[in-house]
Amino acid sequence: MKSNDNAKKQTYNNEIFATESIWRLMGKMCVPAVMTILIMVIYNMADIYFIGQLNNKYMVTAISLCMPITTVLSALGSMVGTGASSCISVAMGRGDTTRVKSLSSFAFYFALALGVIYATFVFILQNPLLTLIGTSENTRAFSQTYLSIIMVGAPLVMINTVSGQVLRSEGAATEAMIGNTLGTILNIVLDPIFILTLDMGVAGAAIATVIGNASSTIFYLHYFLKKAKMVTIHPKDFTMAQGIAIGVLSIGLPSGLSTLLNSLCNIFENNLLVAHGDEYVAAMSVAGKGSMIITMLQMGIAMGVQPILAYSYGARNWKRMNETIKKTAGLTICIGIALTLLVRLFSRELVTAFLDDPEIITLGIYVIGISTLVGPLGGVYQLTTTFLQSTEKASYAVLVSLLRQGLIFVPALYIMDQLFGFKGIVWCQPVATVISFILALALCIHHYRKIRKSPASL
Repeated sequence: MKSNDNAKKQTYNNEIFATESIWRLMGKMCVPAVMTILIMVIYNMADIYFIGQLNNKYMVTAISLCMPITTVLSALGSMVGTGASSCISVAMGRGDTTRVKSLSSFAFYFALALGVIYATFVFILQNPLLTLIGTSENTRAFSQTYLSIIMVGAPLVMINTVSGQVLRSEGAATEAMIGNTLGTILNIVLDPIFILTLDMGVAGAAIATVIGNASSTIFYLHYFLKKAKMVTIHPKDFTMAQGIAIGVLSIGLPSGLSTLLNSLCNIFENNLLVAHGDEYVAAMSVAGKGSMIITMLQMGIAMGVQPILAYSYGARNWKRMNETIKKTAGLTICIGIALTLLVRLFSRELVTAFLDDPEIITLGIYVIGISTLVGPLGGVYQLTTTFLQSTEKASYAVLVSLLRQGLIFVPALYIMDQLFGFKGIVWCQPVATVISFILALALCIHHYRKIRKSPASL
């Protein structure tokens, strides 16, 4: 009976990834992924929005300063989740169901352990970390309160990030979206209650976030235990042998590294901005929500097609992979253009939704105008990393991640700050993105030609 069930499950995934039309398959995979990302955008905005209603720029700045530390959780979760998802999809393409179970179980428990370790690290080194991220006398106490509570839920964030990725790898993109939605909706409902009604300020925002994450975790646990088709979290399937750990972490490293570098760059950027004044940190943070809408929705499309690309690579179906790449690139460019125009058109409304400070409004509108110039390119850049991960070219994917947020951005940040001050900091990201985009595209073309020339080798 079990073998028949396994055969049906394998057939189910073959039908989804191997035979369905690309546009329809992209709809099934990308729409839930984009919705998940959109929910994440709303989730990231919720705390700052409701804190902003208190008209205390120091609270807004405090939460913004903590973002690099909390984003590291997303980096670690993305590393494990993306690596596991890619490896699972490739294993499905090769018909290796045993490895699928081992990969999914490893991802879940490794993520849980990593969340506990990271939270412990932050609690022990909290004071030097608060100094590192650039807190001032006005923001330090608020930052400490927010960060302490958020770290209690760190393991939950890790589980949720990884679970969503693993579910998408077996075609359950809608379920992955639902799990994320539950936590976000609860967080948004609780935010005004804790922050405004109960007057808990930043503590209320953090508590609402932890409770929201807990609800998502409960949903994912129920799915794994009751409804999962091939993936599992059964302890008996957990192993770090057979190249499981190395495979997941090496393939996932670029995604984790990209998010981690983004956090580090935010720390560097915030430290430079604090020298200009706390209002510059607040303006950059609030305006950054505009470019984040563009970038993250395009990221959702790339996340959605990742299992399709990885499955096609595992099955050596070059025609299907080629079609997926072309259609995804075209789609992300069109969406990028539309979102860029929309965000620029409503830039004032976007900034004033968070803060009503005239100086911050003026600065925020300026930042949105510059940062969104490269909006149409963001999706294709995301696709380059996704393609390299899906085809097991971790070294190139790591290099692509290093380019944008490390090798190019950080030196340019300090040089442009010295030369042009605040305006130089604002222009740094678009310049780094264009240079990185050109180099990433060249690497992908080279790798694609190479794998097409050796179809028999993996």
